[in-house]
Amino acid sequence: MRKTTLLLIFSMFVSSLWAQDQTGQISGIVTDAETGEPLFNAGVTIIGTYFGEITPFSGAYTFQNVPPGDYSIKVQLLGYGTKQINGVTLAAGEKKVLNIELSPSTEALQTVTVVGQKAQVDLETAGSEITIRKEDIDQMNVRDVQEVVAMQAGVTKTQDGLQIRGARVYETEYIVDGISAQDPLAGTGFGVNVSSSSIQSIDVITGGAGAEFGGGSSGVINTKIREAGEKFEISGRVQTDHLFDPNAATSFNTDIAEINVGFPIPGTNKKLTLFTSGTVNLTDEYFPNQANQLHSSLFTNNTDTWAPRQTNSWTNTIKLAWKVRPGTKITFTNQHSLNINQNTRTLQVVGFDAILTPGYQYNRSNNLDNATTYTHHSNLTAINLNQLLSKQWGLNVSLGRLFTNLRADANGRPFRTATVDQILDEDNIITYPVDVFNPGDPSGIYYVRPGNGLVNNGGISSTWHDHYAEEYTLRAKANWIPESEVHRVSMGLETVFNEYQWVDVTRPWVGAPIVINDTLTSPSISIGSSNDIWKVNPVRGGLFVEDKITYKGIIASIGLRMNFWAPGKFADDAVNNPNAPVIDQVREDYQNKTFGLFGMRWKARLLPRINVSFPVTANNVLYFNYGHSMRLPHPRFMYAGLDPVYQDRSFLSFLGNPDLDPEVNVSYEVGYKSSINKNLAITVAAYNNNRFDYIVSRSVIVEDQTGRPVTKTMYINQDYAKVVGVEVGAQYRIGKHFRTFGNVSYQVARGKSNSARESSLQIAQNGEVALTREQYLAWDRPWNVNLGIVFAPDSTWKPWNVNLSGFEAFFQFGYSSGYRYTPQKQVGVNDLGRPEYEILTDQYLQKSATPWITSDMKLSYTVFTNRAKGSGLTFSLEVRNLLDWKNAQIINPITGTAYQYGDDVPNTWRDPRPQYNGPLETGVDPRNPARYLAPRQVLYGIGFRF
Repeated sequence: MRKTTLLLIFSMFVSSLWAQDQTGQISGIVTDAETGEPLFNAGVTIIGTYFGEITPFSGAYTFQNVPPGDYSIKVQLLGYGTKQINGVTLAAGEKKVLNIELSPSTEALQTVTVVGQKAQVDLETAGSEITIRKEDIDQMNVRDVQEVVAMQAGVTKTQDGLQIRGARVYETEYIVDGISAQDPLAGTGFGVNVSSSSIQSIDVITGGAGAEFGGGSSGVINTKIREAGEKFEISGRVQTDHLFDPNAATSFNTDIAEINVGFPIPGTNKKLTLFTSGTVNLTDEYFPNQANQLHSSLFTNNTDTWAPRQTNSWTNTIKLAWKVRPGTKITFTNQHSLNINQNTRTLQVVGFDAILTPGYQYNRSNNLDNATTYTHHSNLTAINLNQLLSKQWGLNVSLGRLFTNLRADANGRPFRTATVDQILDEDNIITYPVDVFNPGDPSGIYYVRPGNGLVNNGGISSTWHDHYAEEYTLRAKANWIPESEVHRVSMGLETVFNEYQWVDVTRPWVGAPIVINDTLTSPSISIGSSNDIWKVNPVRGGLFVEDKITYKGIIASIGLRMNFWAPGKFADDAVNNPNAPVIDQVREDYQNKTFGLFGMRWKARLLPRINVSFPVTANNVLYFNYGHSMRLPHPRFMYAGLDPVYQDRSFLSFLGNPDLDPEVNVSYEVGYKSSINKNLAITVAAYNNNRFDYIVSRSVIVEDQTGRPVTKTMYINQDYAKVVGVEVGAQYRIGKHFRTFGNVSYQVARGKSNSARESSLQIAQNGEVALTREQYLAWDRPWNVNLGIVFAPDSTWKPWNVNLSGFEAFFQFGYSSGYRYTPQKQVGVNDLGRPEYEILTDQYLQKSATPWITSDMKLSYTVFTNRAKGSGLTFSLEVRNLLDWKNAQIINPITGTAYQYGDDVPNTWRDPRPQYNGPLETGVDPRNPARYLAPRQVLYGIGFRF
């Protein structure tokens, strides 16, 4: 932290060298744009400085002794909204006159009119926040929200999802048009996909989120869906990577198509507009094997239409916007997405599954027609009302419904059939032909050679899962601005009513009726070899109040949020039922830590937020924020095994703990923002996140309904993690045609365990002393670098008299540290001469594997039919992984990279070399193609806009 402070001081000193000793003056008059009358009591400020005035009756303002530089001037007045003028240049000794006209505004309290180019950095936000708009997204080769966000500072993308500042993927709050868009049961973060063409803007908040946000403990990704304009517009595109040679190494049999239509509804005087969009992304991925056809049991008809490839993604967007009258606006949004694939990462119960395993089912790759197929179907509906009540009061109300359904099964096969006349367990079917290991052994003892360990030799996937989450949300936010405009107070509430159903069964054919020779055995009521079944109706919500104080360049936000939640009647009944499998301590704690209201037991937690920013010199702002945030535990950790009817009596089955508390993050951040000039800006931030009450697992003994003691795995709050880091970002713009952006992040994430399961294993091996040890966390990847270049000339720029208008280029480069792993050392050789290794437990996760390097390129050229409207045809070439870099995501702890044939491997891995392929070899062949991320891919496209 000391080095970070010195870096901030040095940066401020360097930026101050841009200022000269001789100062200037900015003055002018603020008038009504319609009447020309001077405006009294208008607030005029130079953003990023202490200069600020309130206009007298004459409407005049004057700022003396202003250092030379480039500034943004902001003027605001109740009833007129806010006007921001960017790129105001003041030379040394200059006396600039800037008269400003304000138009009456009755749309909303926060209406902001921006004049000039977009500012490179927001000097008024006391936190780490960036807004990416549609214009920026159009120039990038991105397909959805996740790819846009992954380029920002502090964000790391893995096969699990997006991680913000060292947190787990599920800790981020995802919002689409005011409504949560996260599947609370899948554990992947996102629940509803939003294509890049449907986005109006994305706010990415990695530090200093306001009190109105309360659903995540790491950051906020707030997406706003596009609205149609006042004229009819239609656009679309198609892309393919097999235009010339479908067998090329750069082709994954990918096809992408989208269509966007926006127009005002006839007969509404352009007050009612409709935007709709549809996208489809079909691909076979880069793996050599695919299923002949994916099937989804969620669709009884035409399922083949929705899943012609190995990975199939469909999205549809509809947004109606109605300007009822001045000051009143209503929008209706429906965001629909469907994904059908065989990626096991579609379902991950966070904090329990292995972190680093890719989603490709390599062990079933001999016959993926029998592998697990996942269908994720999501639908989000949002109704938003923006109402201006008076010049000082405004109201925003959001009503929403989110429905997500995830089904996993053996590629569409029924849960189980009435007739079981074959062996279905893939692990118990011998793969032929059988190869004998030592046929000439004089002792007559022969061994079967273990082969490659792959299955799908007639058996089917043992996974059957189905869950749905239905959430109804009410959000209301009131804004109040007093006459002085020093304060801007917001207050509100949020309530979410949920219904969750979870059915998780392993080997569902176990217990099915068996019909052999037309003789029916007695039906069985057992549900698979193990199961977890429950349906619950929890409630959650929050109350918040926040005051944003602005005075002569100093901006302070003081907020407080109270989150409340009720586990629901299901949990209440389990605690009160003496025959339910709940341990006595949990019953006692649940009653003592909750309070009764509306027939349910409730918990609550206060979350304070403080953000402060102030200029240290002109256009150089220092900021600080402190805040508490929380994330409710995964519902499975609370409800598993509590249903009195569906009891899983298998050894170490799961038992929920309804008394679990949320996982909490206490964050501190100090940062510095500098607008060196109108085209160059830098940001520096240092943060310290302390995360408490992470979920861990413990073994407990309870009595089942027969009084028999049963050992189960239960969850409690105990783990702790600490993440510290530094981020540096820069944005540079050359005229209107060329801009670059870049950010560098360094962080260290340490804690006591990586998952609930790992914590339990550590105690089993090392006793309770394991709870006092800190170690690197498996998802800690210290370095993350992103660089981007956008070149988009218009008709005014003609180098060497060449008109480059219509040509656009985008280049992206990314670097991130490789996955952490625990090294091993050789300790001997076995009877076959294979080297034997042991884990260096004293160096747990202290090594980093080879880094990830990403590089993408997009080139496009538009043939205009109407240059003023931007209409025409666009031809594009997109290359992903331009350098064809091999990014390892399954790490061999002997070499620190992905497996190459001939490498030594740990003793828990199978060694495929013939001389070592003896009877003691276990596991799966390490030559999994998913050990690397995707290689180079080339896509050709054509688009249109009219």
